Amino acid sequence: MSTEIVELAFDRFSGGAAPFSFVLVHGWARSRSDWAPIVDGLRGLAPVVAVDLRGHGESRAGESMRLPDVAADVHAVLKRLGLARVVLVGHSAGSEAAAFLARREPELVAGLVVVDPAFGLPDADRARIEALAGRLRQEDPVAVAAEHFLKSGPSPVPDADGPVSAAPEAIRDLFADFAFAPEALHFQTQTAEFFAGFPVPVLAFYRNEERAALAREILPAARIQVLPGGHWTHHEHPAEVVAAIADWIR
Repeated sequence: MSTEIVELAFDRFSGGAAPFSFVLVHGWARSRSDWAPIVDGLRGLAPVVAVDLRGHGESRAGESMRLPDVAADVHAVLKRLGLARVVLVGHSAGSEAAAFLARREPELVAGLVVVDPAFGLPDADRARIEALAGRLRQEDPVAVAAEHFLKSGPSPVPDADGPVSAAPEAIRDLFADFAFAPEALHFQTQTAEFFAGFPVPVLAFYRNEERAALAREILPAARIQVLPGGHWTHHEHPAEVVAAIADWIR
């Protein structure tokens, strides 16, 4: 497996005098601009860093899109900035990268917040995800990702550059590797094994009760909150997300 570190593009925001910083990790085929609706709210609590994953936004691609490599890039940003304690906040596939980093570096991570995470999908969903991975190999990944987002409850926040902000190869490879590589935690059985004895507190937001009910089985120690809507919970309910995070960190 690659050990290459990609220097990620990021934004750093000053914030409240907390003993930690928030580090925001966007989802598949998106960029750090995804966090705009809640950055100011989080800054009221603590400093904030928002990164672009490799091959996404303004970050260059790497040789691999495997989960350990993507998480290692984020870790490298934290070391470069001298951050000794962080709360990781991930959306969708970014939740998987954040969770992997939290599991690997628990002394660094004070807590994990996940927003409609991509992990914990029912095992029976494997065929559907395999079919989408096949389309990403055979068709234009940008077009396939954009179509997928329209079916996921599109973000209500206008995006002048369109719904996709990633290189085609990164879109294709991250989707497949995060779902099917040996270290993946994408499906229910994998998620339950990964989070057994998880070393940091978890706050999880879900868009419907069905997904939340499954999460309660596989994330028994997490605080779970349901905010009905589409996939971009932090865009539809920014004030509620910030308030819940503030209450949780207290």
